[in-house]
Amino acid sequence: MPPAVLEKGAKILAREELKSKIHTKYAADKDYRQFVDYRSEGDTRLTINGSRHYKTPYGALPSVTTILSVTGGNKAALERWAKKNPGGREAAAARGTKVHSLMEEYLLGINKNPVIEDEEIAQFWDGLPENLDKLGRVIWAENPAGDAFPWTMGGDGISRVWHPGVKEGEQWGWAGAPDIVAEYKNKVVLGDLKTSNGLYFSRWPGPETLKSEYGMKRAGFMKYQKCMMQMGAYALALEHTVGIVPEILMIFVATRERSQVFAVQGGTIEKYKQKWLDAVEKYYSEILPAMDAETGSTDSD
Repeated sequence: MPPAVLEKGAKILAREELKSKIHTKYAADKDYRQFVDYRSEGDTRLTINGSRHYKTPYGALPSVTTILSVTGGNKAALERWAKKNPGGREAAAARGTKVHSLMEEYLLGINKNPVIEDEEIAQFWDGLPENLDKLGRVIWAENPAGDAFPWTMGGDGISRVWHPGVKEGEQWGWAGAPDIVAEYKNKVVLGDLKTSNGLYFSRWPGPETLKSEYGMKRAGFMKYQKCMMQMGAYALALEHTVGIVPEILMIFVATRERSQVFAVQGGTIEKYKQKWLDAVEKYYSEILPAMDAETGSTDSD
């Protein structure tokens, strides 16, 4: 998904307003069929205390990107970058939104030969179709293909998946909007598209890395790892929400320089699921209480 931004028109609510909206008939130990009659009206994305949340059967849950942004340890660096590059964050978000729209229409067969007048967008799109063509049947491209999984789509046309969390006795959940679910060589692929100013790298730079390239490769690996954790979150939520178990995770990276594809499966998927669950625990047990204390928010019956 593109970088998290607060959409115009997103409904802003205090956390306390949402507690009464949780539907207790839904449970983590039931399969996705419990949701087939669920529908939500109005805004799907909500802004709570400045952070993106999604409306779900479990009430408003923080987005995957919200949790990653405050648990990843690089928030200060991103803020420094934003100060040095005024308007850069907004430009990157707009660029990502446009490329994602092109991807959705391409995968669904709506527009296989887009005319792209913006030279920058054309640079990021170049090479991406060849990698997307490796996918077979498309199940999800920003939204479910066809009329599948209607319970995932909100009243505003935004689709998401959710999970109430795995902490016994607690609702430590999350929600998010996957980019791609498709087939590849008879296996289910969960894919994520990233537009990036720099290349991604699947390994931490080793001692052989040139000093002049170390920072670039370190940043590329950190983005790679963050994206894999994001897909670990989506994989867990997809299984809970629609009963789909991804067998391959793929990152499609679009840069001005070239298009990249990374794929993992098996034990590596499980590793990133666990890394995600560790981030969720940190968010709910450490960061959220600290945020509530700072804003003066307290729980009440």
